[in-house]
Amino acid sequence: MTVQVRDVCFAYPNSSFQLQNINFAMQPGEVLALIGPNGSGKTTIGKLLCGLLKPKSGAILFDGQDSADWTLGQRGQRIGYLFQEPGRQIFAPTVIEDLTFTQELAGVPPEQAQERAMALLARFELDQLAAQGTLTLSRGEQQRLAICGLLLNKPGALVLDEPTTGLDSHRKEILASAIFECKRDGLAILLISHDEVFVRQNATHKLCISQGVLR
Repeated sequence: MTVQVRDVCFAYPNSSFQLQNINFAMQPGEVLALIGPNGSGKTTIGKLLCGLLKPKSGAILFDGQDSADWTLGQRGQRIGYLFQEPGRQIFAPTVIEDLTFTQELAGVPPEQAQERAMALLARFELDQLAAQGTLTLSRGEQQRLAICGLLLNKPGALVLDEPTTGLDSHRKEILASAIFECKRDGLAILLISHDEVFVRQNATHKLCISQGVLR
């Protein structure tokens, strides 16, 4: 899926910060890194893409469709957002339940939900932890489980917000493998990161933002 950001502007109430005329595109199978100092607007752009914030002006298009009037649910079918704290996206007591309960709520038969969940867990090296409690997971395991949860909706794009925070080199390698899997599947990925080495090793292209302006 192609994601286009056209002339997007945004301002927080009672704040001097502004995003000014943001323009860029994300292509299928591309990892676009968004870099810049703290407070420059990186996370704000990610939340605008996912509908958690609404632009003051401009448009965000998914495969050419303007998303201005979409609900969060409609947006979530097209783009997934990995929060800086992945534990915020995990709700069930066990790993397998975290992936099956939303499917079953949507009417997916239990056996089919279990099969889909186990297939995703295997892809991201979590299948051996299926019965484990989610509260016992490491940060890296939480991230991969959260990504699995996002992929259940079969989105065309992902936003990964500072995904390497708190990860050692081994867990960064596992995260890089997960990103590669998503890229291989043709997802467009926005990687928001301060980690210059990880960006250099995993990004296809990069953009730099400073004080709300792309440089």
